[in-house]
Amino acid sequence: MADLVPTLSTKSAVYSGIISTEPPMVAASCRTANCSWPVIPTLAACGGCTTIPVNTLCNQTSRTCTHSTPATSVDAPMDAPGYSIFKVAPSNGTVYPVVSTSRAYFSVFELLSASRPDGEASLIEGNECALWFCIQSYSISVNGGIQNESLVGNWSTTTVRRSDSGSRGAEYAFVNIPGNQLNVENGSNYIVTHGAMTALRSFMFGITTGTVYADVSKIDYSSDWVEAMWNASNHLQDWIETFATSMTNEIRKHGTLLSSSQGARYDGHATQLTPIIKVQWRWLIYPCVMILLSVLYLFHTIFASARGGVSVWKSGALPMLFCRVDENILDRMGNGMNEPNGLDEKIGHLPVAMYRGENGQWAFRTTSAEEN
Repeated sequence: MADLVPTLSTKSAVYSGIISTEPPMVAASCRTANCSWPVIPTLAACGGCTTIPVNTLCNQTSRTCTHSTPATSVDAPMDAPGYSIFKVAPSNGTVYPVVSTSRAYFSVFELLSASRPDGEASLIEGNECALWFCIQSYSISVNGGIQNESLVGNWSTTTVRRSDSGSRGAEYAFVNIPGNQLNVENGSNYIVTHGAMTALRSFMFGITTGTVYADVSKIDYSSDWVEAMWNASNHLQDWIETFATSMTNEIRKHGTLLSSSQGARYDGHATQLTPIIKVQWRWLIYPCVMILLSVLYLFHTIFASARGGVSVWKSGALPMLFCRVDENILDRMGNGMNEPNGLDEKIGHLPVAMYRGENGQWAFRTTSAEEN
């Protein structure tokens, strides 16, 4: 039977988790830019690091000290200043026992560091770190095209059982899941197969093996992955959580869902912003009333003029042809009809008035002020 190996995407998640400082968020599908979902549970990866004691045994003859943890050891000079030795090795685990059936560990390893900065005492530190499968629930929403995601809770308790399909061998099944807290449907099964555990443990064994040696003149490291762990040695808990997040993203994107009968339980809601014009009618009453009043006033004026006995000479230009002109005006006009601008120059300045004679005819005459 061929050896089981992780898929290429799983390997990529491991490499990214070790080196990256902030893995990208798994993008939720939301076409309207505003979506929300109920709390969604998923198989995930969890991680942790704990300080462990380091045993030290010094040899005065060789002037070296051996610093050891249950899984590894380093030999450091007693007198040489300005050095740093860092070693990573797989472990059976004392804080995180890899053989535990109540937690699905897929990697347990120790990190041992021995250093002596110039002018300072030696610094010796040992840590045990582990990664394991767990269940996590997320609250996810998208507002204005920006995704927000927060962890609601997690659960790590498992048991080992024989799989329903004998070909898969023993498998880790999660038990006693707090369904209300994590929004897990009753009867849902979350399992990790024997093949997945075997392949991932074997792959992680090689990744978590190596050494870094640094002094004032050089830095030697056995692999890029070990160098990244050494760089993270001052913030191991943050680093292991980033590692676990990268693995969780891989599971969320490529994990196998054997049954989708409960898919509707986790369906979300989408909303879309639409412009709505809301008219405040009370603000339109005044201009509407003014327009209505102006129209009424116009018609009132028209009807009043038509029925008010307005003289014919006020209704058009034609009646002016039938009005007589005072003799005094005619005398002043002289030959103005035959000269350019003659009328304007001779009588254009005369103030005149229109009057009605005794016989009822209308006529123009100069005003009394001009006559005087």
